[in-house]
Amino acid sequence: MKTLPLLSLAAVSLFPMFAEADHLRSGQHYRSGPAMYVFGGLGVSSFDFDRSDFRYSFGDGSLSSITLDTESSGGRIGFGFDFSPELGLEFGYASLGSLSGSAISDGSQVLTNGFSAGRVDMDADADGVFLGINVHTPYNEPFGLFARFGVYSWEIDGTLEDSSRSGRFTVEGTDPYAGIGVRMDIAQNASLTLAYDHYILDDDESIKTAADTFSVDMVLRF
Repeated sequence: MKTLPLLSLAAVSLFPMFAEADHLRSGQHYRSGPAMYVFGGLGVSSFDFDRSDFRYSFGDGSLSSITLDTESSGGRIGFGFDFSPELGLEFGYASLGSLSGSAISDGSQVLTNGFSAGRVDMDADADGVFLGINVHTPYNEPFGLFARFGVYSWEIDGTLEDSSRSGRFTVEGTDPYAGIGVRMDIAQNASLTLAYDHYILDDDESIKTAADTFSVDMVLRF
């Protein structure tokens, strides 16, 4: 992904600022817990992708009898830094899982490099990196709420196969995401979160869709 190195460079460039901010706050009393944390977990995804999306985003208009599998599992992992008791910055990787479909082509577009007559199959995986803000209730409370939002640099990579040939495709973009969730402490520096997130996946050319995820994460603070 073209935007992936840019987000990675931005995150790395923030480390000196993180260290300085942590040093300055060491003598302040508004924060009783650690500032840095890591998180990771698993989730289930549902893609907002229907038959017309398959017919015109990955097809040539000749498809019928379309069946889709838009439910999948994925995961996320990353790290964060709290600027205040209610505000943090997060960077990480999120897999939204897989998307697949099958259809029958009538072969009407084969002369213009379309599908050959017969069965057509599509399988793809969606993942990417995110950079965002987490607004939350103070972590010195055993139970809390949070909302998060930011940008997601994503890539959908997969294969298309008809009755005479197969090939790979890649679609990518950078779009917003947003989510809400609840947090429950399970130890002094560890908590579990349950969250719902909405990821927009729109490259402004060939695909316009979104994914809704429900995830459970473990959060460890240092």
